[in-house]
Amino acid sequence: MFRTLVSLKLRTVILSLMTLLSLYTPLLSAQEKTKFDPALAPFIVEVDKRPLRSRTNMRTVLPGKTVNIKIKQDKAGEFSVSSGMQNLKLSAGGHVSWTAPVKPGYYPIRIVRNKDKAQVDLQVFVLRPANQVVKGKLNGYQIGSYPKALKGLESYQPPKGFIEVTPELEKVLVSPHFKLGQFLCKQQGGYPKYLLLNPALLEKLEMLLNAVNDKGVRADSFVVMSGYRTPYYNKAIGNVTNSRHIYGGAADIFIDVNPVNDYMDDINRDGAANIKDAEYLYAIADKLASHNKHSELMGGVGLYDKNSAHGPFVHVDVRGTPARWGA
Repeated sequence: MFRTLVSLKLRTVILSLMTLLSLYTPLLSAQEKTKFDPALAPFIVEVDKRPLRSRTNMRTVLPGKTVNIKIKQDKAGEFSVSSGMQNLKLSAGGHVSWTAPVKPGYYPIRIVRNKDKAQVDLQVFVLRPANQVVKGKLNGYQIGSYPKALKGLESYQPPKGFIEVTPELEKVLVSPHFKLGQFLCKQQGGYPKYLLLNPALLEKLEMLLNAVNDKGVRADSFVVMSGYRTPYYNKAIGNVTNSRHIYGGAADIFIDVNPVNDYMDDINRDGAANIKDAEYLYAIADKLASHNKHSELMGGVGLYDKNSAHGPFVHVDVRGTPARWGA
């Protein structure tokens, strides 16, 4: 009798534990799904001798120019490369070259590891040549005039071409957590719109977003308050002539997740959403930009407080030299 009672109690305890486990497992799974995924490249790929760090990457090219891809391949047939419906020829050494068509537009290239279908996407945009700008306009879109290169620096040279953006292309991911449309100039005008976007800026924003999530601030992207600015728009808002924004190498950002209200969140968890949260983001960006592991991503970090038009935000850019202001 005693053994029977013990056995019944034990069964009751086991059944209770199983019930609790069944209730909590979906919650744990949901929490696991919401963890930030940096979406790093699952294998080694270089494009024009620069590594692709993410599963989704962007490059631009002028019509008729060649994009050279190098995959670390141990044996022939390990990978497949395609552009649209066309399979591209991959050498036994892992080399493939793709020549841009004459027509500007979006030409995605996909690289797949055949054994497990792991992939890296290369979002290629064939540019509309800058020599088609007439009297400051490109297909009716106001571009304005680019200034003379600051101190003759290469990073301040006028662009050779522009990304042509349609409403559909605004939704294209140009990195794992950012879409093309996030970086469009805020000026008025119909489609097509035109844009400059430096791939190094995307890499820097992805690294910063990863660092923010590592600090326990859960965010899937930044709000890009200002990305590319045409020289026309940059002049209209009274910004400095050689702003990094007109070269597609700068972004003014903040975090707006909880609540979504077009204002910087309380990311430092002090109970108030204000300049101190922008200072917190600035400090992470400053530390990230100061290390020596990615010198090609070196640039500026600026801190801005709220005004009548916007809340506090942080500026980041990839000018190639360190610059700090506002803190």
